[in-house]
Amino acid sequence: MKPRDAPDGSQKVIMSAPSAQLAPVPRSSQRLSIAILVTLHLLCLLVFVLPVSARVVGLCAAGYVVRMWAITAGYHRYFSHRAFKTSRAFQFLLGLLGTSALQNGPIWWASWHRHHHRYADQPRDLHSPTMRGVWHAHMGWVLSSEPDHPDTSNVEDLTRFPELRYLDKHKWQPMIAYAVGCYAFAGVAGLVWGFVLSSILVLHATALINSLGHLRGSRRYATTDTSRNNLALALLTLGEGWHNNHHHAQSSARQGFMWWEIDITYYTLKLLSWAGVIWAMRAPSERALLSSRVPAAALRPIPEQG
Repeated sequence: MKPRDAPDGSQKVIMSAPSAQLAPVPRSSQRLSIAILVTLHLLCLLVFVLPVSARVVGLCAAGYVVRMWAITAGYHRYFSHRAFKTSRAFQFLLGLLGTSALQNGPIWWASWHRHHHRYADQPRDLHSPTMRGVWHAHMGWVLSSEPDHPDTSNVEDLTRFPELRYLDKHKWQPMIAYAVGCYAFAGVAGLVWGFVLSSILVLHATALINSLGHLRGSRRYATTDTSRNNLALALLTLGEGWHNNHHHAQSSARQGFMWWEIDITYYTLKLLSWAGVIWAMRAPSERALLSSRVPAAALRPIPEQG
């Protein structure tokens, strides 16, 4: 799997067809994961009874921003689309931070995301709201047994790193370590605000790209899927809301193509490139930016679908 220019000049990620699968996740492990997820949602209610302070609210906000960035810059743009290059050490840091965000390991995440792009809004897309409904696209697919059978044939560029395989196999360790750190920083309130609430907010903000990102917003490019550009989602996810742009030029490190399309993740990646931490940031060509435009009328927001 490697990025290359498509015939229209846009950059696409070419993915191999699924073949071999990893051993299925035991049913007992799946039930435990669901039970933990439900419990974490219920524990969020404790924010209404625990003492509130600037310390715990700041911890929650920092945990949200840092781990959302790890998902957008690391799991999505780096591991899934190879939008830039970096050192092995920083690669591991991206994976470690992402794994603490309650979204499994980088190999699992990238494999299913590449699968999504290969079959976007087709019957085999596990989280297509047009194919399977909004709830299934948002959270239902995670709670089903389908994601328990990951296929790593499309992520062989990642599975060759033992440290990334370790993160996938021991995904609970970074989460527990982060939770312990929050407790050490601010006690029970820190655990609830800094770990529980922050993790759930990151999880649902990410999931909104799967659900609302294919239903609400405008379309600049005539992609074969239903992806939309949505400012609110872009602000919430540090730039991921420019989803139609992304589906048009998948391997671009920048998803907000116009100056007014705020893409905080890209701004931070640019700073890291100036510092030499990352390099070879991919960008769509001028031809790609101007190609496959939809009619001007379609640039208006798409009304809610019933």
